[in-house]
Amino acid sequence: MTTDLPKPTARRLTAPSWRDSRLLVGVLLILASVVLGATAIGAADDRVGVWAAGGDMTPGDPVREADLVRVQVQLGDQADGYLLVGHDLPQDATLDRHVGAGELVPRAALVPPGDLEVRPTTITVDPGDLTHLAKGTRVAIYAAPALTSQQKQEGEGPTYEKVMDHVTVHSVPTRGGNVIGGSRATATVTVLVPEAEVASILSLDRGEEPLRVIPAGGALAGASG
Repeated sequence: MTTDLPKPTARRLTAPSWRDSRLLVGVLLILASVVLGATAIGAADDRVGVWAAGGDMTPGDPVREADLVRVQVQLGDQADGYLLVGHDLPQDATLDRHVGAGELVPRAALVPPGDLEVRPTTITVDPGDLTHLAKGTRVAIYAAPALTSQQKQEGEGPTYEKVMDHVTVHSVPTRGGNVIGGSRATATVTVLVPEAEVASILSLDRGEEPLRVIPAGGALAGASG
């Protein structure tokens, strides 16, 4: 005697309805992506072309297009505070502060050359000090009194003391992109000295004992002050 097993009933595919939670989630995801895309495009449209420093720039540097790079940024109401691409650059303007490579150039940093409070001043230094320097480096300057004849006879060396701190390097001698000190016992470096101190620092640069320049935060071994 055989027993007929019940036959399974095939399920019919039904079209999804608006009440299907999966369909609603999918629609919401699509709408969200569209909104986010439109927002991103709108934000990109708000960007403006602004000039940024192509390399380290220090007080006294002229502001020329050759030394700048164009960047697209979103500044909103602050855009007028920077040099905008498409606008004429101020003629004969110089910087009154350090602007690092890639930084936007603020209009407030531009002054006529006569308004600078510091002056590029070239001093004689120990060539070994140049290996630690680059344009924009902040340094301390050390000087040593001239040795007396007796001190020279006794073989005494110079005694250095700090005479100026937090001075910015304006330029260092280079060849092929590398800092050079030359084969002589001394070299030169240009630093930015407060105008009132230029004569004083030059009076200490006698040539017999070169000045020493040490990056800020460091110290010259055996020096005082």
